[in-house]
Amino acid sequence: MESCARGTCSSALQSSPASVFTMLIQTLIASRCGLSNTNKYPSSNEEEILYSGMEFDFVIVGGGSAGSILARRLTEVQDWNVLLIERGVDPLPETVPPGLFNNNLGGPQDYYYAIEPQEGICLSIKDKRCKWSRGKALGGSSVINGMIHIFGNRRDFDGWASQGNPGWNFDEVLPYFRKSLSCSPEYIAEHGDKYCGTNGPLRVRYYNYTVTDFEDVILEAAREAGHPILKAVNGDRYLGFGRVLGTLDEGRRQSCSKAFLSPVRDRKNLYVITSSRADKILFEGKRAVGVRITLSNNKSVEVRATKEVILSTGTMVSPQLLMLSGIGPKEHLKELGIPVLVDLPVGKNLQDHVIWFGLYYSIVNESVTSAPTEQDQLNSAYEYLEFDRGPLRTLANDLVAFINPIDPESIYPEVQLLFSQIQRYDKNGLKSLLHSYDVNDKILQIMTDEIMKNGLITAYASLMRPLSRGVIELRSADPAERVKIYSNYYTVQDDWKRLMKAVPTLKSLLNTTILQKYKAKFHTFDIPQCRNITADTEEYYECNIRHATGTNYHACCTNRMGPANDSRTVVDARLRVHGVTNLRVIDSSVMPNITSANIHAPTMMIAEKGADLIKQDWGIRI
Repeated sequence: MESCARGTCSSALQSSPASVFTMLIQTLIASRCGLSNTNKYPSSNEEEILYSGMEFDFVIVGGGSAGSILARRLTEVQDWNVLLIERGVDPLPETVPPGLFNNNLGGPQDYYYAIEPQEGICLSIKDKRCKWSRGKALGGSSVINGMIHIFGNRRDFDGWASQGNPGWNFDEVLPYFRKSLSCSPEYIAEHGDKYCGTNGPLRVRYYNYTVTDFEDVILEAAREAGHPILKAVNGDRYLGFGRVLGTLDEGRRQSCSKAFLSPVRDRKNLYVITSSRADKILFEGKRAVGVRITLSNNKSVEVRATKEVILSTGTMVSPQLLMLSGIGPKEHLKELGIPVLVDLPVGKNLQDHVIWFGLYYSIVNESVTSAPTEQDQLNSAYEYLEFDRGPLRTLANDLVAFINPIDPESIYPEVQLLFSQIQRYDKNGLKSLLHSYDVNDKILQIMTDEIMKNGLITAYASLMRPLSRGVIELRSADPAERVKIYSNYYTVQDDWKRLMKAVPTLKSLLNTTILQKYKAKFHTFDIPQCRNITADTEEYYECNIRHATGTNYHACCTNRMGPANDSRTVVDARLRVHGVTNLRVIDSSVMPNITSANIHAPTMMIAEKGADLIKQDWGIRI
């Protein structure tokens, strides 16, 4: 369609205005379709699979980030037939432009879980319930996430290994981080290839195009204030301010479905079913032999696996499927009438990077004289669709800082700071940003009044190693019902106290020459319930934090990895579920502890390593 539309260009320019208009519409439609060409992805083989009675060597449940990688790597063995089951469909075109990130949260390809009510958290969120986004598409959360690609640090993975997980220390997992990646020649020339591969399926790049220079402003302020500057965030140093790499290339999101599945969509041993929900793992004794699924037409069918069933459905759904299949805490399963196959602490150990989003700088920028108009938005869409340029090519959250305000002697971070900017008068930009946290109307109005007076540089503080632990529980024995999510944020009060300690770092930037140029002032959200508390006190910050609580979308750890003699664990170091055979979990839920950075890159690493573990266990030389 695209070539056809563009082929009319020269003749249309010599025709009537109506013809030119028609050509323009055709071109824009073709460009939009190019963002979500379903031919890029493997076809759903539902009819062939269901009516042939075929069996598979491996059935992978979940076509997200981990599942996409596993499907690609396992089908490298030509004798293995692999079935990938995904509840969602192909990514929608609006998920491709990086600049639409905030708009996709809560959209049609987001499960958008609401956590269970808890006293003292999420108090300025609608219904006082934080929302946790998770991607519902082939490619999973890589289709809607912020695209930040950070590994974490040596302490994270050496800690995993020290908990009885041989093979998972930093030096042993680093090759699997690199295996996925294809960094630009320019990046490799500047930083080397120790932390970045060159032949992997996934392209990662700097965000490049930015609407303003606020990242440079904050970096210069940090440098002037004496903070370390990280030339490469994935590197040997872990503390400082720096720009991150993102899973994007040439202004397009690089989802795991696009990077890992699209190039191998025609492999004869790769089978895919979309729009289908896995309901239960099938066992013969304690050996996993298949999965029961419900199709889009509500028909229930069984698919068989001769070698292994692999769960890659993530932190919420992988424990749900285990528990529905009789693997979980026995008392909880008995309450719901589910026969217990193996008593394991499934759903326990839930961790997340809780975020305090109520922080910002007000700045004066005399060059901004009016709000972006609807015409500006249309122009941006046209620029992106037709010329691959403009503000939709990027996402202005590539500037981060890793700090340790708790232990100044440590080389490892305890808090991550994330920055973004909203220009004065840009009410739609502000609304889009606050929508991602689902803030209530009162806070939205307060901040809207603020944006009409000043430009804003928002700063979010995210706790890297929370002490609080949550839990996932079944709501019922019905697989169609969502799980209960108890985040338990701040149940260990030291968590909010450590977040509070990020404030001095943010304030330290104010007395720099460059921020004084913009007349910058530091603020916390003006939360009505906190107004009568003395500012800059511990009581005040606790109030603000408990109201402006959100998630960094990094929930993990609900199927903890560790040895079988550790009663806290669900899978072993080879990701096999304790007490049964032919069943693995390979996704973010197996992390023993959350990493000190965004968890998407570690999730990909787990899948890359998991694929090699499977190959080794079935006699394939790697």
